[in-house]
Amino acid sequence: MSTSEIPVLDSKTAYLKAVMYEGVTVLEGTATWCAQCKAIAPEVQKMISEFPDVKFYTYDVEETPDIAQELGVSQMPTFSVFKDGDIQEGVTGAKPTELRKVIKENL
Repeated sequence: MSTSEIPVLDSKTAYLKAVMYEGVTVLEGTATWCAQCKAIAPEVQKMISEFPDVKFYTYDVEETPDIAQELGVSQMPTFSVFKDGDIQEGVTGAKPTELRKVIKENL
């Protein structure tokens, strides 16, 4: 199974562009040392296939603290779900079932 590369947001500008999207965008706040982030990675890959219309992005909370601060992220992984540019409910922790539910509610 090929894994698709999730685009990485490396600046606040990239973040603002990413969320100004008609439809659903999911941002995953991660860190290189985060074990739960690695644990949920295969599930995120499945969701990318399951929800072709949803845009997935990732960012490193240590490299882009301004994005993490903007989204109020303190734990990893945190998934911030946006719909048409507006932030919706987020999911903190490696909880694929919860994340799927939030995505489905916003489709």
